[in-house]
Amino acid sequence: MSNPLAPVGQRLAAVLPVEPLGRYSRKVLGSRAGRGPVLAVTVVLVWLLLANALPNGAPAGIILSGAVFGAINGLLAISIVLVYRANRVINFAAAEFGSVAAVSAIEFHVQLGMNYFLCVGVGVLIALILGAALEMTILRRFTKAPRLIVAVVTIGVAQILNIGSVIIPIEWQGHSTAKFTTPFNVHFMIFPVLFNGNYIAAIVVVPIVLLGLVWFLNYTNYGTAIRAAADNGDRARLLGVPVNRLSTVVWALTGVLSALAAILRVPILGFSSFTSVSQSGPQILLVTLAAAVMAGMTSLPGAVIGSVGIGIAEQLGAWTFHDSSYVDAMLVLVILAALLIRRDHITRSAETGISTWQAIRPVRAVPPELTRFRQVRLTSAGVRLAVLAFALVLPFILTPAHTQLTAIIFLYAMVAAALVILTGWSGHISLGHIAFMGVGAATTGILVGSHHWDLFAALAVGVVVAAAVAVILGLPALRITGQFLAVVTLAFAYTAQYFFFVQPSKLFSWWIPSQMITRPALFGRIGIDSDRQIYYVCLVALAVVLAATRSLRNSHAGRALIASNDNRLATQSFGMSTTRLHLVAFAVSGAIAGLAGGLFVIQQEAFNVGSFQAIDGLTFFTMVVIGGLGSIPGAVLGAVFVYGAQYLLPGGWGVLSSAAFMVVLLMVLPGGLGEAIFRVRDAALRRFAARKGVLVPSLLADQRQEDGAATPDFGAPTIFLEEESAAPETEPVPVGATASSAEAER
Repeated sequence: MSNPLAPVGQRLAAVLPVEPLGRYSRKVLGSRAGRGPVLAVTVVLVWLLLANALPNGAPAGIILSGAVFGAINGLLAISIVLVYRANRVINFAAAEFGSVAAVSAIEFHVQLGMNYFLCVGVGVLIALILGAALEMTILRRFTKAPRLIVAVVTIGVAQILNIGSVIIPIEWQGHSTAKFTTPFNVHFMIFPVLFNGNYIAAIVVVPIVLLGLVWFLNYTNYGTAIRAAADNGDRARLLGVPVNRLSTVVWALTGVLSALAAILRVPILGFSSFTSVSQSGPQILLVTLAAAVMAGMTSLPGAVIGSVGIGIAEQLGAWTFHDSSYVDAMLVLVILAALLIRRDHITRSAETGISTWQAIRPVRAVPPELTRFRQVRLTSAGVRLAVLAFALVLPFILTPAHTQLTAIIFLYAMVAAALVILTGWSGHISLGHIAFMGVGAATTGILVGSHHWDLFAALAVGVVVAAAVAVILGLPALRITGQFLAVVTLAFAYTAQYFFFVQPSKLFSWWIPSQMITRPALFGRIGIDSDRQIYYVCLVALAVVLAATRSLRNSHAGRALIASNDNRLATQSFGMSTTRLHLVAFAVSGAIAGLAGGLFVIQQEAFNVGSFQAIDGLTFFTMVVIGGLGSIPGAVLGAVFVYGAQYLLPGGWGVLSSAAFMVVLLMVLPGGLGEAIFRVRDAALRRFAARKGVLVPSLLADQRQEDGAATPDFGAPTIFLEEESAAPETEPVPVGATASSAEAER
């Protein structure tokens, strides 16, 4: 049977500007034959320099060990580049795609005693099927969705796969003391590392996989079609290329590469438990993302070279400082430098995507045509009062333990409101708000616990410090937008976790509270010692934050911020500084997170470093997406759902349920729970407007008129008195300006 892609591949190679990977690799490594020896000499000179500069030198065994680990991570970096080139989205689940398959393979070998090679083959097959199935059932539903939504979906998929890789062995019956190692008995010594068969397997398999991948992409019709569709997807569709099928192939390859990385890594590092198989966590993710960014998200050879370089740096750091986390914590500088240096190249590659990465639009307020009615105003006020009354009575219903957990949810809801400002309104994706929260907690905790400051003064300083840190991070972020800013903020959270919180250096050790923090009395007389009292403090803080956020949304600055996200050039044409607007968004968002952190350390009565892990930044973003990026009440609901599920459900089932719910919800309601709430509200307002005979265009614009359906009869338009219904006249909107930018100018 003939290959249906054969004629298509030939036409693509002739029509589209598809550059072979071999030619591109020569462009990266040097197009002339003489550059090979120059590169080799450069590597040797750098090695000799490190051997003489580092305190413990740079032994050859450490260099080779780092190269092996880097090559294994290079498989994941390649998978990230492949997905980005094919779909223009950063795959945050690249490491987890192979975890389930690797766990299954190890289970078959450890529990059932199956042959090692057969287990590896079964694991690779499971990874291939899983990658293809996830693309066809979940990711394909978001083909025309904003790239931001697709990136968020990969975060949810990563959490699902991660929990799955832990739950599978827990549910497996039986125990065994067998080890998962390669059957090769060969070993050799290169000081100071003993290289056994596990290392040899990686040294042999990784180059074979890389060569096979290069051959597939260069010399097969599928490979040619994949590269051509990545360069110009729309034109590839016009030429009859089955883009959906190619996307399935790419995600299947991602699963295979991820599974191979896990299967090769576990025998080298040791198999202590099934949780050690999981490649989740910010460390692996950041290493692979850093290598992919260094490669401009387009070069497969560049991704491998970057991974090998980072692997060598990690092993040298462990050899020199007995801890490689310092090297990993510096990855934020590597990522920032790579993004800023290659900004134009990455921006051009991102602009060829089929859809934008930007966030969902903020929800609209109640139309002004209806706010004049007393029923609408009373209903809105009644809902708010009912929610407030329920929150006030809740501590008398809950147990003290649940009251304490509810207070923590209120603090996380404050962080959710901060993310709505930064992501939902200004369009900057942040996965590092856990770091801003930690900065506020450390500052407030040290001032209250060690220096006995007044609580309000300490909170104010913590808010200012967190806002300043957010602005410092926002300065380079103004030149790095979209999904790449998510990588930067995640790297910053990881750096803060290790440099400032977990293992603070001597420069910052004075900043981290090490003793218990006694809750101070408010105004010197109101005690907050009980769980119920601190609950009300957190509730009042949340109410103040929500009121301030709502006021910001209705202010000129808030409207201008949203308008600059919709159309930055049009906003600048009105004489507004978009740079200042976005820095204000970073400052306000960081300040709110710092306030939540300050109250958190008071509520906990200690600074717990485990509460500010970088991986929690993904959970924060998950709760905002579930609630709705453009909805403040929805973000609060998202925090209640995500952390309520984690507190109430056992083990990892809370994370699994929230991640699965997020993925399903985005398929139905991209705007999250907030969109569902406001849809119900708009439906009620439509019925009310129809009953009153009021024509409200904003409530009808998003309703689809079915063929043959009767047009709603609102009767004669109601004419309002001037003092009741007069509205400001709209000004002409300049060419290229959006409605939001015109609203900001007014």
